[in-house]
Amino acid sequence: MTAHWGVPDPAAVEGTDAERAFAFDDTYRMLNQRISIFVNLPLQSLSKLSLQKQLDEIGQTASSKEPA
Repeated sequence: MTAHWGVPDPAAVEGTDAERAFAFDDTYRMLNQRISIFVNLPLQSLSKLSLQKQLDEIGQTASSKEPA
């Protein structure tokens, strides 16, 4: 089973040191939240189809604003 949890590449952000640091912090926050949701899923009680749906939904969780 696979899932794609795409996040913006913080290394591609240009700007001040504070803006770049925010980009890395935001990416970390998104991944941390998604992993936390994943590890708390009731894996034993989910069918494969239901688990795939949950994984896909996690990938939509906590998406960052698109850069201006």
